[in-house]
Amino acid sequence: RLAGVPTHFLMGNDEHSLNVFRRAKEQGLDAKAYCDQMEREFREVWQRLNVSFDDFIRTTDDRHRVGVTALVERIRAAGDIYEGHYEGWYCNSCEAFKQEKDLVDGQCPVHRTQPDWITEKNHFFRLSKYQQPLIDHYARHPEALEPEVRRNEILSLIESGLDDISISRAGQAWGIPLPFDANYVTYVWFDALLNYLTGLDYPDGPAMQKFWPVCQHLIAKDILKPHGIYWPTILKAAGLEPCRHLNVHGYWQIGQGKM
Repeated sequence: RLAGVPTHFLMGNDEHSLNVFRRAKEQGLDAKAYCDQMEREFREVWQRLNVSFDDFIRTTDDRHRVGVTALVERIRAAGDIYEGHYEGWYCNSCEAFKQEKDLVDGQCPVHRTQPDWITEKNHFFRLSKYQQPLIDHYARHPEALEPEVRRNEILSLIESGLDDISISRAGQAWGIPLPFDANYVTYVWFDALLNYLTGLDYPDGPAMQKFWPVCQHLIAKDILKPHGIYWPTILKAAGLEPCRHLNVHGYWQIGQGKM
């Protein structure tokens, strides 16, 4: 902005995780009421730090639900969503399935907790279909993911093979219902990533037309896989250009561990 570049600085809270739901329950609060409280706390912190932003997106906002619903329907219409079964180790803190080889002494390497073994009937996104297009994308646009060490990490994961991913969770009401199957809510990563679009009023808001895809993401390394693999693939499947630049930093630490 100081350099004279038109800027839309988006801040916000990802609210549809099981961790949020459990924390609210522990405090005897409705999940939405807990999220309302957390929004006030985050806004206060950013104000005290003199951090400004143009917009504050919450994944419980109506505009977010509308955008997620529209994009999921668009991907389904393209034939990239199907029904199937999945089983595997699931880390509740990461909100992600883990392969056996990724565990350390049977635990999530980030949170040092024992994952749960889950077997579910779910709706899946054809991530595997986009393995070569994703490799080609990073070959043409190496600046799309920096620093180089993180780009190489993502390329190694892609080249080792991509599995289709679940985009739904059964048996819970906290989340955005799938538009074509009300028995499921949208998996939190498929929901949360879309805030970058719904914060611009996707699908047809004027900010969307003005700013996408000239987008700068700033993330920590523990969420590199969803942003470096899932996110550009979701965008490609929806007929949108991937974001221009993913900036990846290390952990903020307390002692020797992740904050």
